[in-house]
Amino acid sequence: MGMLDWIRTPVIGPGPLGNGVWRRVHDRFARAVRRYRAVIDVVPSRPVRAELAEIAEDLDEILELVREACAHAQAVAPSEGPDVPVGPGDVYLDVHRRLARAATLCARASESAMMTRVAVRMKDADSVRDHIDAARRTVKQVREMVEGAVI
Repeated sequence: MGMLDWIRTPVIGPGPLGNGVWRRVHDRFARAVRRYRAVIDVVPSRPVRAELAEIAEDLDEILELVREACAHAQAVAPSEGPDVPVGPGDVYLDVHRRLARAATLCARASESAMMTRVAVRMKDADSVRDHIDAARRTVKQVREMVEGAVI
């Protein structure tokens, strides 16, 4: 696709995520995953990059769960604006809060990956291990947050 081809690309519609809060929280999470991948692509050590790539695969799986959760939420509580739909017992507020928190945690995993990159450049093996472990722990929290958001 050329640089301006997106202008000529017809808009088919909002799809299963709508144009409201569910689309935005999904896109926020997807941006965080892309950012993580961009960070690890420039890690100078192949073994470290491979280990961080395993974590990225987990994030890719979680992104699919986020998409499913957002599509389901849009189906049962449609949103086309900035407000989270009201539901019984504030269930949709909780779903949205969990997904937004998961996106923030995903960004934190990117920070750990960036610090891993810095530690590799400084040849600090202990810090490399610490930051990789921090990324793994954070992604575990991301998964728990997303799994708790499924209605």
